[in-house]
Amino acid sequence: MDKEEFKLLFDTYFEPIKNYLFYRVGDVDVATDITQDVFMRVWEKQMKLDLNNAKYLLYKIARDMLVSKYRRMEVENKYQQRMQFVLTEVTTDDSYDYKQLQNKYENALIKLPEKQRTVFLMSRVEELKYAEIAERLDISIKTVEKRMSNALFYLRKVLAT
Repeated sequence: MDKEEFKLLFDTYFEPIKNYLFYRVGDVDVATDITQDVFMRVWEKQMKLDLNNAKYLLYKIARDMLVSKYRRMEVENKYQQRMQFVLTEVTTDDSYDYKQLQNKYENALIKLPEKQRTVFLMSRVEELKYAEIAERLDISIKTVEKRMSNALFYLRKVLAT
């Protein structure tokens, strides 16, 4: 797809898809972000779309991205609730130990090589699968596994002392 076809596709379907998403989520910013992501995916993948049938594919991509976003938000909410529960259970005696461990962890993360830290955070914070990390960073899954293994080894060593 060349730039002119993409521009025509974008100009034709951006607002309808944004409106479709807005009516489903009720948040214009989220709807706009997802709509932009839909067109980014089409552009990045260089999808060959027939302008007559593109509408259906664009709506399907938008719906799939919306579902993915809500699944991620659900995981984040569960994680935050779990963390709040854990933090409220910490006693005052444990509070000092927890802060020391947290400082050690943050310092260890800073000292990790950038590539290992990136893979570690994508896996643990964003909860991405190794295949997703490999795709985003444009590296092999084996490379992701190796970096993750090295990061975990380093963190275990530093936090155990």
